[in-house]
Amino acid sequence: MTRTERATSPRAILKDRSESKSGYDKSLRKGGAGPHNWGAMRDEMELEREALEDAEFDSGELENLPSGVNAAVRPAVDGPSENSSKASTLSISEDEIEKAREFRAKGLKGNVDLGSIARTSAGASTSPPRTSALEVSRDAPTSSIPHA
Repeated sequence: MTRTERATSPRAILKDRSESKSGYDKSLRKGGAGPHNWGAMRDEMELEREALEDAEFDSGELENLPSGVNAAVRPAVDGPSENSSKASTLSISEDEIEKAREFRAKGLKGNVDLGSIARTSAGASTSPPRTSALEVSRDAPTSSIPHA
């Protein structure tokens, strides 16, 4: 089909190319503020004021924390909690690990539930045991680090 045939086809004739694909009127202008410039400049001052109020509220929440709580400490990053360290220090003997490996090897052949396979995960672990966690301090001296 040539370009002329396409332009004169009934479907092309029905399509009005003067209409915007988005459905908005082409004379509609963006205000120049907000996301993708669809906001209005007259609203910018109010939005900035609200943002400052939110920032003050957030800093006020941090000031009201109890004295023993450090807001900068993130448990997932800063180290394990007391409860999780107890679970990771359980020692498993070599004999138990060998039995777990045998059980897991035979588990696929027999009628074994997934829970008992999961309980023998120590037999499948190939990572070295954890001896001690590396202590990272936030108050480490940084005077010897060259600053750019």
